[in-house]
Amino acid sequence: MSATPNSYVEPRTLRAYDALPGNAISIGIVFAIGLLSVFLLGRTIVGSGDNSTPDEFRVAITQILMTAYSATAYAFLLMTARRTTREISDVVSELPHRQAIVDRAGKHSRWVLLLVGAASYLLIGVAATNATTPDANPWDWHGWNHDIYWHRATTLFFTWWIGCFCYVIVAESARLSRLSNSIVTLDLLDMRPYQPLVRQGLTNALVVIGMVSVLSLLGVESRYWPALVGFWIMFIVLAWIGLMLPLRGIRRKFKAAKGQELDWCRQSLMTSRDSLRGGAAGGRSIAETVAYQTMIENLRNWPFDNPTLVRFTLYLLIPLGSWLGGALVERGLDAILS
Repeated sequence: MSATPNSYVEPRTLRAYDALPGNAISIGIVFAIGLLSVFLLGRTIVGSGDNSTPDEFRVAITQILMTAYSATAYAFLLMTARRTTREISDVVSELPHRQAIVDRAGKHSRWVLLLVGAASYLLIGVAATNATTPDANPWDWHGWNHDIYWHRATTLFFTWWIGCFCYVIVAESARLSRLSNSIVTLDLLDMRPYQPLVRQGLTNALVVIGMVSVLSLLGVESRYWPALVGFWIMFIVLAWIGLMLPLRGIRRKFKAAKGQELDWCRQSLMTSRDSLRGGAAGGRSIAETVAYQTMIENLRNWPFDNPTLVRFTLYLLIPLGSWLGGALVERGLDAILS
């Protein structure tokens, strides 16, 4: 499905977060607190605590948190991608497609998002619900209690937002890659103008890993382990794509500029060698050129350093900490209640 320029619009979730006071994180916290308050108040009014199991209550709480997080992550990603696009647009060439990419930052086809969200619910929400409730018909609403109603409702919303989130992280990263590919000149010794791309890549990875961390709270239930393994693999791959894809265009430019500098070094060395053979004093020039060539050869083809890779690796450990923390809290509550 192709989208015309006029069909690109800001998603309603982004518009809602833009319209509300505060930043996306504070709005997300208020959203989560609001959902939890409504859930607990409704649970108190209908008195469903007696016919609900602790597992159902725990899953409802986790899915409420997932709903608030997925909406916030989706809006936050669009906001940061929009800001990064505007920052990096100042250092790229004035090409016709440049302004089109800048204008579309944070905007997407409404029909594409609709299809992606619906597909996400069917492929993830419905499939995961069927897989985790094999002993009963999960869609027989006559047997639902208050917690189960919240299970089904929040599954619809957070899987919808997860699908849209996964789509926009790839789409916005690809736009940034195309935009950075428009850079005409690049200074290998000064990558500061392109740091917004690195920050966006790390932001993408952190937001994805945060989503895995919330889902990992379900890991205290063994019936969710197969589904969680699939989610972990999918989101780790998505985090890697989110980190690397925005930098693909600048990597191409970086590699080309590095090749030009090495060609210059080789040409300079040949010139210095010929001068030395002719009796001219070219020893210092050769030494300086060799030192510069060695420095260029040691530069990475990706515009980030070791701390960036270490930070990404530490991000991958966050879900494990979330799962262990959830397990410890579960054991502590069991010990207190027993």
